[in-house]
Amino acid sequence: MDLTELQTRKSKIDVYLAEQGWDVMNRASVIPEVDTKQSDFLARSYKTVSETLKNDLESKYVDYLLLDSLGAPLAIIEAKRTSKDPLIGQKQAEQYADDIKRQTGRDVFIFLSNGYEIWFWDRERYPLRLLKGFYAQKDLERLRFQIQKIDPTRSIEINTRIVDRSKSIENVKRVLEHIRKGHRKGLIVMATGTGKTRVAMAIIDALLQENRAQKVLFLADRKALRDQAWNKGFLEFFPHEAKDKILHGIYNKEKRLYVSTIQTFQEIYTQKDRHGQNLISPGEFDLIFSDEAHRSIYNKWRDVFTYLDAMQIGLTATPAELVDRDTFRFFHCNDNMPTALYSYDEAVKDGVLVDFRKSIIGAQTHFQIEGLHPSDLTESERNRLIEQGIDPYEINFEGTELEKKVAVKGTSEAIVREFMEGCQMDQAGTLPAKSIFFAISKKHARRLHEAFDDLYPEYKGRLARIIVSDDPRAEALIHDFEHESFPRVAISVDMLDTGIDVPEVCNLVFAKPVFSKIKFWQMLGRGTRSDGACKHREWLPDGHKEYFKVFDFWNNFEYWNMNPEGVKNEPTEAITSRIFFLRLKQLERLLEQGDDERAAIVRQRLEEDIRSLPMDSVTVREHEREIAKALSPKLWDNVGLDPLENLKTTIMPLMRFQTGVNLKEASFTVKAERLGLAVLEGNEKEIERLAPEIGEMVDHLPRTLNIVKEKEERLDEVLTHAFWKGLSFEDAIGLVEEIAPLMKYMSKEAHEPIVIDMGDIIEQRTLWTLKEDAPEYVVAFREKVEKRVTELADHNPVIQKILRDDPITEADLHDLEEALAEAGVNVTEEMLQISPRHPYGSLVEFIRSLFGLYEAPDPKEKIAEAFQTYMIESNKHYTADQLHFIRTIQTVFMRKRRIEMDDLFLAPFTNFGSTAPMPMFDEGDLKAFIGICQGLERELFAAGA
Repeated sequence: MDLTELQTRKSKIDVYLAEQGWDVMNRASVIPEVDTKQSDFLARSYKTVSETLKNDLESKYVDYLLLDSLGAPLAIIEAKRTSKDPLIGQKQAEQYADDIKRQTGRDVFIFLSNGYEIWFWDRERYPLRLLKGFYAQKDLERLRFQIQKIDPTRSIEINTRIVDRSKSIENVKRVLEHIRKGHRKGLIVMATGTGKTRVAMAIIDALLQENRAQKVLFLADRKALRDQAWNKGFLEFFPHEAKDKILHGIYNKEKRLYVSTIQTFQEIYTQKDRHGQNLISPGEFDLIFSDEAHRSIYNKWRDVFTYLDAMQIGLTATPAELVDRDTFRFFHCNDNMPTALYSYDEAVKDGVLVDFRKSIIGAQTHFQIEGLHPSDLTESERNRLIEQGIDPYEINFEGTELEKKVAVKGTSEAIVREFMEGCQMDQAGTLPAKSIFFAISKKHARRLHEAFDDLYPEYKGRLARIIVSDDPRAEALIHDFEHESFPRVAISVDMLDTGIDVPEVCNLVFAKPVFSKIKFWQMLGRGTRSDGACKHREWLPDGHKEYFKVFDFWNNFEYWNMNPEGVKNEPTEAITSRIFFLRLKQLERLLEQGDDERAAIVRQRLEEDIRSLPMDSVTVREHEREIAKALSPKLWDNVGLDPLENLKTTIMPLMRFQTGVNLKEASFTVKAERLGLAVLEGNEKEIERLAPEIGEMVDHLPRTLNIVKEKEERLDEVLTHAFWKGLSFEDAIGLVEEIAPLMKYMSKEAHEPIVIDMGDIIEQRTLWTLKEDAPEYVVAFREKVEKRVTELADHNPVIQKILRDDPITEADLHDLEEALAEAGVNVTEEMLQISPRHPYGSLVEFIRSLFGLYEAPDPKEKIAEAFQTYMIESNKHYTADQLHFIRTIQTVFMRKRRIEMDDLFLAPFTNFGSTAPMPMFDEGDLKAFIGICQGLERELFAAGA
């Protein structure tokens, strides 16, 4: 419906303003139709159209003038009728704003709206952007304060108490520079354990100092991640800032820093207070961090991020190549490149994370490989199954069905025993180092826990504990696992896949298959924390952590070796959207068959679905025109469009925003609606397929509940063969109306596996090596040289001089090399440098190191230290790109051991663009960098040094 401008203002814009506390009847906050030519804005004397329309002076009328709390101009709104594009009013609004600025010397914010769209223009800083509502007064005032206080020339130092690693500092600077250029979104991809939370805190600290942000919200999709940001972020680094952990809808809005789960905030933003005002405005926050952003921005949660008009920074530990394109697009990352990146491989090279790829133990039990068949059962187990009413000759399962349809107690015992015999132990060698088991289900976790207790009773039940989300003590158990000696083993179902930060974890056990590569990497990330992050040395092997060990009992690594891209999990439609789609298909079939009576019934059900959409949702509300069109009888009499296709493209995607949806009820409804479609299509195979699935769900309804017992006769009828032989469309729809509402009471685990009390053994073991070790010739060379030097030590005069630290001449070195050459060892400097025992330096230092008299300097540390010293002494403030360039110099120099000025103009430095290396750096800097490298070359790599 096309509304006039006046109707648009009264029925839409006035309503949206009221939601944010703007009362259009109160001239202290909103004045409609203000004359921008004849008003005195400095004196706050605002003349309206009724006062100046009839005089002869020049007039221009802005539709709304929004005032601050002192009555001064704050913002204007230019309104258009619903059929017009609101952006056509941009120039008009700009002229009004210029009139006000000429008098006050201060710019005002601009809104453009046609009732369906609201555009916002903070023209001193950003281009126009689409909003989902108007800003509240307090938020516009805060925004104006920031504009006044931001000093773009002021240099903000990165707080090295928060981040001290060079790569973290570089990433912080990269994001800050990105924001200062006018970008409002960014994505940080940093491997688990590299400190992305600290990077977020350093960015927050800098933006608070700059006054670019005053109210900050950190959102996570899990409580553990929320609490980590609170405890290890805000509490640690912002002890004096006003902060709050948002746990429910009512929270203190006078704080500066907030953490919350996305689920909690989803509830908050949809609520209104008793006056009908929204609890939050789009401008409630200046900066929002989304942890594990690749999960948080999908489905209805995306609505929160769409509504809140803040700078938004996504955080994820998911490898950049696995991040969904939609995630890159949402955070405005061009060419699928994140704003800042620190990969796992780079972090391992830097020593920030530990590697796992040299210690992966694959193992499978007999029943995992061979499956379970009637011939495998013992006599006593057959009798026990018969007593339970189970035919032992129907026990015929593949190994992949273990813990799903059948469970063998001995399999869990074999897995636990294999782990205990091969895991990394603690410093005393008496207990396993901290370890995580990933189980298939809660009952599987319980069987693994029972195996620990049965096989190792000496630990009195303290060694392993189950940690699952529905345990009210889960947080306390996680605390104990992180801070106490016991438990040593955490057995979890999904809960510990992400979010837990226990650096001392040295063993991971995959007791489940994993088909999502993102999830697989997240799970591996539980063990990647480096030795430097560990606080409890007594829990670590020999008191330190060099790597972590992975036990794979479900051939996950073989799967990923064969399927490096994993299962292509395309984003699936929400279950409510699938229900709507099936009803559309039913209607299509009925219209084809000319069955108008039934078609009218299905149309009515579709309209009920549309009317159930929450119009308070900003995403739903922005499709108000399409919804009105879908509910209009004209839709079905319009020769210019296909009504079914129109509903599919415009309305079906909105169904994901339906509220109060019970997953079990919706799952049953999908099956029943699919059944109804199969009846209409005469698809007997589909009916046969659906019958046992629907019957199984019906059979798992608890008859002891009165509400279920009332339908007992109908439930029994559905479970008979007669019901399915004469099935009608009305019968299928009746399942939705009569039985679907009962499904919320269905028992939690409908597929109760058959438990077999038998033993099992590990039948196959595999040692996976995903990363090559040192080449064989290097190992052989080292062993040969070390053996010969040791043999010569007692009687060779040159070696004796070396061990006494006496001066060595060139002749001495020549004699020693000849002595070694007699043993067939040709000692060259190149070969010495590839020896792991002494990778850099001279033959003398190599020999001294064999006897523990010399420890070669770590060249990486020496190189980094030299450049860091120069940067501090030069007292210059380098940008993120400059820091990246300097790190690249260090990497290239480390690899080539020599670097010349000309090298800085070749690859890989050409990747930095035409400004590198000059004018990115001045000539003095570049000469200094080359000088540092030349000095290090003599110290670390020169022959005889």
